[in-house]
Amino acid sequence: MASLTSAFGGFPLFYVYCAETIGRKLFVAGWARDIGYCVSCYDMELEVWEKHQHPCGVINDLCIVDDYMYANSSKYNEIPQRYSFAERRWQSFAKVNVTRGSLNEYYYNSGVTVFHSKVHVLYGRKSKSNSSDGIHNAVLHCFDPVRNTWEQKESTCHPHFGSSLFVVNSKLCVAGGNVSYDGKPCGDPAPVEVFDEENNKWSVVEQSHIPANNLRAVEIEGRVYFLINKFPVDSGIRIPPGKVYPVCLDEWENLGKVGKNAVLCYAPLKGT
Repeated sequence: MASLTSAFGGFPLFYVYCAETIGRKLFVAGWARDIGYCVSCYDMELEVWEKHQHPCGVINDLCIVDDYMYANSSKYNEIPQRYSFAERRWQSFAKVNVTRGSLNEYYYNSGVTVFHSKVHVLYGRKSKSNSSDGIHNAVLHCFDPVRNTWEQKESTCHPHFGSSLFVVNSKLCVAGGNVSYDGKPCGDPAPVEVFDEENNKWSVVEQSHIPANNLRAVEIEGRVYFLINKFPVDSGIRIPPGKVYPVCLDEWENLGKVGKNAVLCYAPLKGT
């Protein structure tokens, strides 16, 4: 696991949004003073950086399916973009089929991941009226690269804003974040949910072994993850069946010292 700050080997990025790795290359989406929004690519073998402009604006998440890197943002009404590694250029793909019921309905990117070679995006949803704000359950959308189409799946059991979408034991899960939004995620912590793909249904995962903590630790499928700046860190802790006592998290307290502006990703160790 690597933590990225806001400067890279002579290529300063004044803000970093997200990062992803493929093979020995690290891709970092951010904003630089000289060219604006860009994606910097670091070759971990040659130890050199390249910086490329892109047409996507703020990129909340990068994910890779086959020979393409998909750039995802909360601006669902714009034409989305993906990068072809073979052609070394950006190209558009189908827009997500999000239909606003009114001009006062808003959607927020609440997690992106690759599952079964398809891009899955979870959108938190909020509506405004003259009298109050309405908070709704999050909506899951699935993009099929082969057909270039989106499919809407079942909504979650609870609202999710600023959450993480990731795969555990071949199951799609959402964890972290909050149940409300007021300029940023707020309110109570959102529950952990797992998606039953066969029945197109979400269910809440009870957190019976996780004590109160500041690391957003969660239990999923007998595994303990920490949600650090929305990035799921697999602790390696496994909870055996029948365990009745809480898991001790004291030795992981240093994770709480990771800067709030740091971007995390997994990267291979350099061989000696």
